[in-house]
Amino acid sequence: MLSLVNYENLDRFGAIFAAQFRLRHEGFLQRQGYQVREYRGMEYDCYDTPAACYLVYHEGDSVLGVNRLTPTTHGCMLGDLAPQLVDDKSLLCDPLVWEGTRYCIRKDVMPDLRQEIIHKMAAAYLEFGIAMGLRKIIGMMPTFIIRSVFERPGIEMEPLGETTLIDRHRIRAVAIPVEKKQLENVRAKTGINGPVLESLSAGRESESDYARAA
Repeated sequence: MLSLVNYENLDRFGAIFAAQFRLRHEGFLQRQGYQVREYRGMEYDCYDTPAACYLVYHEGDSVLGVNRLTPTTHGCMLGDLAPQLVDDKSLLCDPLVWEGTRYCIRKDVMPDLRQEIIHKMAAAYLEFGIAMGLRKIIGMMPTFIIRSVFERPGIEMEPLGETTLIDRHRIRAVAIPVEKKQLENVRAKTGINGPVLESLSAGRESESDYARAA
């Protein structure tokens, strides 16, 4: 199951909310050695605020994949850490532009299930963006990850600037244009029939809250 988790539905998803922090600890601290904050086996940072939404793939309370989405008006990792990768700086604080960060899939997931998670996460990005009335979802990643988790499932990306070399990886900032034709393309290419994201109504109901707070 792929669920949207945010502050409005923690009474239902509290266990997987905590579990996604533990998955991030495994993925970013243990496997990749990120120098970020941790607490009792959970990884977190300053962008884990009440404004954040989490796309969480889970089987019961076991979290297999996660990606965080945050409004750029409430803090933007790309703007704070690597604004030089973005030519149009207005994207870094725009109520209709959100940022995707902390994409992580559990290491021991079998290849077929990993592909399913990647495909459904790509569709969920667009389902969420369309429901929230967004123009773009931005982020920065190594170029090989951009290809494998977004472009192969059928999402067309917009480069926001030049690539740069960080820790031997080619890093690029990109945008996903949030359009219905993008979602249709992902569904056609991956064979997904219909919506994948559970609890999307909670995110939609929050849209006015984000707009007022921006």
